[in-house]
Amino acid sequence: MLSHNPLRNIIFWVMVLLLSLGWFSFYSTGNGAPPENPGFPVETLTDSASFNLKKGDILVRPNWSWLPGSIPVNGERKLGHVAIVTEDLSGKTPDEVLSKTQVIEALFYDHAARKFLFRKDEQIRESKAIVAFGNRYKGSRYRLRAKLTNQQTEDLIRFLRNQLDGGYNILSFKKPFASTVENQKNLQNLRQDWHCATLTWEAYHLATGLDIDSNQGWLIYPSDIIASKSFDSPGGRLRF
Repeated sequence: MLSHNPLRNIIFWVMVLLLSLGWFSFYSTGNGAPPENPGFPVETLTDSASFNLKKGDILVRPNWSWLPGSIPVNGERKLGHVAIVTEDLSGKTPDEVLSKTQVIEALFYDHAARKFLFRKDEQIRESKAIVAFGNRYKGSRYRLRAKLTNQQTEDLIRFLRNQLDGGYNILSFKKPFASTVENQKNLQNLRQDWHCATLTWEAYHLATGLDIDSNQGWLIYPSDIIASKSFDSPGGRLRF
């Protein structure tokens, strides 16, 4: 029987969801261990190299590979996370850059404050990248960079900022549209509750026409975005 404590109820249903997904994965897939060679090009940041971010870059932490329908990616950790960079910055180290860089993200738990976010107006926000992608995730962080025009980049950020008064929904799905006219209309008008991966996918789909879901499944995870061919060009996928 559920209690009257809303936090306990949320934790209960999250556990039910995770156990259900684990059961499905056990009976429908193999062990899900990430391959040594993931099947897509990945550059690795060396300790001596500088680091930069551009507006429209995607920052990702890969999710557990046992989640049903997810692409296995090295560095997997829990449910992963995705955010989009809103400004250009460069520096000597990733943490120097991340501490100054703003990202837009959808989330239900604030790692800095160590609390769940129950207010809808806090769940899709623009905040410092260091909070979700700091040094404790070293080696499990990816920077993804597509070849975008200036207009595509501006459309991308405009759509994301239009979502800042929206909320988080772990059960949200991708909303593909068939035409450029629909895409342009929805860049201005579409508002919905998202989780981090659907928000990122929708922004790229509407602003650029790219489908950054590597396996085109009905679910999309952070790891699916990492594996997308949209980031196969030199400099397109960096692990740091």
